[in-house]
Amino acid sequence: MNSGVDPDWPAPVDDTITDHDEIRRSGFGGPWWWVVIGGLLLLAGLFAVLGGGVFNGNDTDTAGPVGEDGTDQADRAEGETGEPGDDPGDESERAEGSPGLPLPDDEPFPTEPPAGRDPGEFRPDSIDVGAGAVWVSDYGCGVVVRIDPETERVVGSIDVGGSASGVAVSDGLVWVGNRVVGRVVGLEPETIRVGASVELPGYALGLAAGDGSVWAVDPLSGAVHRIDGSTGTLVDSIEVGENPHYVAADGGVAWVVNNSDGTVSRIDTTDNEVTATVPVGQGPLHVVEGAGSIWVTNSLDGTVSRLRVATGEVEATVPVGPFPHALAFASDEVWVGTESGQLWRIDPDDDGAEQVPEAEFDSIDMAVDGTDIWVADSDNGSVVRVDTTTAEVTARIDLADFGSCQDFRLNAVRPPFAQQVRVPAGRGASTQAPKLMPISSSLRILSAGGGTMPRSAPKS
Repeated sequence: MNSGVDPDWPAPVDDTITDHDEIRRSGFGGPWWWVVIGGLLLLAGLFAVLGGGVFNGNDTDTAGPVGEDGTDQADRAEGETGEPGDDPGDESERAEGSPGLPLPDDEPFPTEPPAGRDPGEFRPDSIDVGAGAVWVSDYGCGVVVRIDPETERVVGSIDVGGSASGVAVSDGLVWVGNRVVGRVVGLEPETIRVGASVELPGYALGLAAGDGSVWAVDPLSGAVHRIDGSTGTLVDSIEVGENPHYVAADGGVAWVVNNSDGTVSRIDTTDNEVTATVPVGQGPLHVVEGAGSIWVTNSLDGTVSRLRVATGEVEATVPVGPFPHALAFASDEVWVGTESGQLWRIDPDDDGAEQVPEAEFDSIDMAVDGTDIWVADSDNGSVVRVDTTTAEVTARIDLADFGSCQDFRLNAVRPPFAQQVRVPAGRGASTQAPKLMPISSSLRILSAGGGTMPRSAPKS
């Protein structure tokens, strides 16, 4: 590994120079010489400070306010949103090799990503399906990505401020968590208006929808926050185990996996009380309900625990591949994605596990879409689609094929959180919604040549 330090440092002593008194007598090393050097360094520092503004053209006396797109706010299109003050960088640098930027009508969108693009900057960490789209939070870029499931193409991005982490679709809203600030936001999918904004006492690492609520796990405070999706209000904050990582809720019970102490908390959703704390394997990460049982991935054991719904009692432990993480239940089977590039399927009838061939991707989260599952592959910066009826990969969507993180952020829709929150119709008192462009124009298509695999041509 290159540490940036010369391996030969410190340099060997040159034995040809032995008379240090002679060096001082020649003038070097005397007190006056260090005064000269100090003066030169001072002048260089002043030149760097004063010269930066002159040569970069940043004349603060003449330049007007700068908006999100790097232009004067007076030149912004009417109705375009964004928060002034962000510095997206030099306009010429952004225009070069950035397929996400809007191009003139007579200039086609690039069909290939620029050479040298680093796909590792994308880190999709949560995924859900609903409201006619696939929604992916990417904590590497700090945005929510919208994918059209019909075309399997990225059609836009949303900036909710800070670092987006966790996404769930519930009560007609797309809910997005945040790793940096204690806020969960519900967005109307057709207009990207803020339908609800909930402040949390901690922060939201991951979200899940179930039992008429939105649930946000908070490893900082060791709690799970329950949000009423119909009113957009915080119902309760429930203390669970150490470092909670994921939650699933249905049928009057919520299940929270506690990563650091190797347990699962069973919560009665009628009174928000923890009724049982169940030891499972080491490093549990994900939980899902299916086939009348609760399934939990144990990342450090390479196993999946099967629990009874009524009591939480462990009834089976199923070995799978190294570092299992994500779970989904589809086509009457349990699907297990690992961080070691494997996909497994478990038959609930006999708890037999089988590795899916030619399914080589890492799994951080999964979402069920009929007989398909969508997978967030964080390590490779991609989204994968799997047909569970055939156990075949039908699409790999590389986010880097649609632009850089900078492109996604610059072209993102930015709901104005500072304005009064509007509760959607039928959910209580309503105020006027913030003026935003319609989604068809404000969510820009980032590229016309993304790297997706046709549905008719599964990966071989």
